[in-house]
Amino acid sequence: MIICSLTDVLADRYNEETALEMLKSAGFDAADLSLFSMEENPRWSAENYREEAKRLGAFAAEKGIPILQSHAPYAFDKNRDFEKEVFPLIWRSVEIAALAGARAIVVHGIHNIPYFGNEELLFETNMAFYRRFIPLCEKYGIQVCVENMWRPNPRRKMIDHSICSRPEEFNRYVDALQAESGYFHACLDLGHTVLVGEDPAEMVLALNSRIAALHIHDNNYHDDSHTLPGCGKIDLIPTFEALGKIGFRGPFTLEADDFFSHQPEALWPLSLRYMAEVSRYYSGIIEDHYEA
Repeated sequence: MIICSLTDVLADRYNEETALEMLKSAGFDAADLSLFSMEENPRWSAENYREEAKRLGAFAAEKGIPILQSHAPYAFDKNRDFEKEVFPLIWRSVEIAALAGARAIVVHGIHNIPYFGNEELLFETNMAFYRRFIPLCEKYGIQVCVENMWRPNPRRKMIDHSICSRPEEFNRYVDALQAESGYFHACLDLGHTVLVGEDPAEMVLALNSRIAALHIHDNNYHDDSHTLPGCGKIDLIPTFEALGKIGFRGPFTLEADDFFSHQPEALWPLSLRYMAEVSRYYSGIIEDHYEA
């Protein structure tokens, strides 16, 4: 199985090329292009972003660390104009990902209002939102993946449910979108499942073939800490076994940069090598549970 990790922290500290080279040296097979801070990156904010995306994709292929997955920006000030400022950035990120070689890009759904009591409004809002990407998907052949989300509950001082955080609703979103276009799939974030009280292995079995991408990380059941599997409290072995049982063969994608980002930079290469070895071990459990 291909093991993959984010360019996020590495690209912000250096640049995308260095991030790719560091992931390759650590033992990863592929990269997930992080486009979270694309507004601050002259490469993606300039008018020649398409050429830059193609050039980066060619560089990645030449170095043997192809960009197979990506993540659109998602953290926006609530006072910004969605149509004029926010949506164009997300649209551009899908183009960038596709031109850089990504097979899939994760695009967070809209969940900027309280979840409970607004489930149907959020569903209809997100159906309209995701439909807008169909022309891009058809033009470039890239999949758009919906992710299971969470929201802070300030009254209870804890993390609570949001869109797609329950298997039934996640299936409803993906099935409704797939009825319109085969380019929509699920990105299952394993850490997010336990934050809202769901079981990740059961979520895998419920979603089944809808899953096209993973965000793999660990936490303490209370904080979205994005650390390496085995460094938190989640028993992820049953989840990896379940992924094998459903025949998941997509990239084993870590979203665990918090494991190394707080450490001295001198230790980053060593930490990345360990992350790659851990990924290789756990992805082997998935492969061991493929059914004949």
